[in-house]
Amino acid sequence: MKHLYLILAALLLSPTVVAQRDKIPDLLISNVNIVDVENGTIANSMDVLIKADRIHEIQSSDPSTSKATFTIDGSGKYLIPGLWDMHAHPDDPEMWRMKPDAESRDLLMPLFVLHGVTGIRDMAGSLKVVNEWRELIANGSIVGPTIYAAGPLIDGPNPMWDGSIGIPSTKHVIQKVDSLIEAGVDFLKVYSLLPDSIYFAMAKYARSIDFPFCGHVPQTVTNYEASESGINSLEHLLDIPLECSSREADIRNKNIDYGSINDRLGQYIFRNKLIIDTYDPAKAAKLFKTFAENETWHTPTISMWFKNAWFETEEKKDQAHFKYLPAYMKKYWTPQVNDHLRYRNKDFLKAQQDLVDHYMRIIGDMNKAGVKLLVGTDTGANPLCWPGLGVHLEIEMFEKAGLSPLEALQTATINPALYLGVEEDYGTIAKGKFADMVLLSENPLETITNTQKIDGIVKSGSYFSKTRIGEYLEEIAERQ
Repeated sequence: MKHLYLILAALLLSPTVVAQRDKIPDLLISNVNIVDVENGTIANSMDVLIKADRIHEIQSSDPSTSKATFTIDGSGKYLIPGLWDMHAHPDDPEMWRMKPDAESRDLLMPLFVLHGVTGIRDMAGSLKVVNEWRELIANGSIVGPTIYAAGPLIDGPNPMWDGSIGIPSTKHVIQKVDSLIEAGVDFLKVYSLLPDSIYFAMAKYARSIDFPFCGHVPQTVTNYEASESGINSLEHLLDIPLECSSREADIRNKNIDYGSINDRLGQYIFRNKLIIDTYDPAKAAKLFKTFAENETWHTPTISMWFKNAWFETEEKKDQAHFKYLPAYMKKYWTPQVNDHLRYRNKDFLKAQQDLVDHYMRIIGDMNKAGVKLLVGTDTGANPLCWPGLGVHLEIEMFEKAGLSPLEALQTATINPALYLGVEEDYGTIAKGKFADMVLLSENPLETITNTQKIDGIVKSGSYFSKTRIGEYLEEIAERQ
């Protein structure tokens, strides 16, 4: 057995070998407890046999018949499907100004897998970079997650970010959308400056060809209208608090008495408090019912809002993680450079922290209303939203918002698979599915924070032991 583990350790020291599917031997995880993320049950003492990158067999543990080239003892441990980050920006256009070099940027990819995140939804960036990552992962040059990508943002005539596709009028919608589909995007992502007429024309066309679209609700469109238009997912809870306020009409029409407050920041803080104080549960319930009936998914990215609101405190707590980030990202995550770290006075921070608390209530109320939720970190330009690691904070905050541990786990496993329409390959542990799994030392159905107690990771059939994960992370730190 010692000889076996020496061979396995040597094999896993090479990132190239780890990712090459045609060189992966049979792997058996024996006597493990499998977590069923669909119904919250646990199948105890099971053997999971992996061949190449798929689960070949699952059966009750039997040492006399369970044989494979490599065996991992899963006794007392819990096996869950690989996690997903459904709102990630590893190649964030906002950070292009930092001129990231390809080698440093590529080192972000293994950070997802090494924290149990085996799949991501890339929500905007260069499709060329995404395709390069896919090729590097496939040929074994780097370890990385499965990637579904939007490519360029779809925005108005004067886009907010570099690399976006600006649509100047409704007559350009079909040509622009078709060009993105031909380029190979997996879905469309709309953005904030898209005029309502162009947005609705795009939504109509996307529905007619049955092509998924998601994103920010444009500033001239309400969340209700976006849901009715057929959008597949809405991101960040943008303007949800406003649409749940009994003063929505007054606020939209700027019919607010600010008294002696004349500065824009002061008025923002006043308006923020007004929206929170006038939360109308009946109005919210009606909106959430619409989301549920239309199957409009939501990616709250609550951990992003939290990290921004509490940046000063969280930065001190997170110091140990900075060594794994490339230099350009470390620099961008500073108040001197980052667009998200402005206005750090006491009153503004209090307003942001109150908004986080309000978002938490909304997440809980949405979940009770049957709104479908997805985990997403908004990792990229947003400070302290860590690649891979941030998923665990997001689902922990979901639990604090009122979701059960099972419901929180579903937002990062089966829900992403259902949303993407790939449940035949991902989302649960079952025969024939891709062998993307996380081995935990504790039961995640007792508390969702147990997803952080990783004992091993399987990605496409390759196994990363707890020791190897630590070694690999240190290799990444040394190369930064």
